[in-house]
Amino acid sequence: MDDAVNRAFFSHPDTVLAYARAAANVGLWRSERGLCERFVPRDAEILELGAGAGRVSLGLAKLGYARLTVTDFAPPMVEIAEAVFAETPGVPAEVRARFAVEDATALSFPVESFDAAIFAFNGLQMIPKRARRERAIREIARVLRPGGVFVFTGHDRTHAARRAHWTAERERWENGARDPALDDFGDYNHATPQGAMFIHAAEPEEIRSALEAAGFRVLFSELRSRMGDEPPEVREFSDDTRFWVAEKL
Repeated sequence: MDDAVNRAFFSHPDTVLAYARAAANVGLWRSERGLCERFVPRDAEILELGAGAGRVSLGLAKLGYARLTVTDFAPPMVEIAEAVFAETPGVPAEVRARFAVEDATALSFPVESFDAAIFAFNGLQMIPKRARRERAIREIARVLRPGGVFVFTGHDRTHAARRAHWTAERERWENGARDPALDDFGDYNHATPQGAMFIHAAEPEEIRSALEAAGFRVLFSELRSRMGDEPPEVREFSDDTRFWVAEKL
């Protein structure tokens, strides 16, 4: 599996439009806002990865976070994010947002460029192959300053709602009946009208080990459903996911 599957999905005009609508209508989740206000200072230099149409950065800008670098690996998403920022009222004049196409596994930024990195809506786990996901975590550590924080979400394979699926999938892997296109247990391709979308569901220890190996200390880890209520538009936009906050040592 390589990036081509997700690059095609996230470049599809219907996907781009859906993410633009989410930036305008769904906005920053309560859980995202709470964690950012708790762990990310208002004057932080923030890198958003896998930004889509800029939903998270736009919400942060409205809260007064003024130093934002908004990136995605799909050029159409970066283009629409810049347009959404330009056309949305309520963004303070002092907000300085820059936009760039970036691959999280090979970031172009210098060492220690940012105070915080955000990879929302399971973006980290949409990178195929465990070694490449771990490389992305190391890259994020590289561009963060000491004490900087990494805030992200990912599907949790131990979630009770998914237990039956992963029990059956384990049997397929053990019996030699797994999808040969998948590299790691926890991978799956989700069929959509816009094409296949790849995502990996990890167990918490997999994530924690990768963070610690890259020089992070875990500050927070919890399922969104246990962090408080979200409005219906958020629950319709995304199923349950695990939040992580890690500090670069």
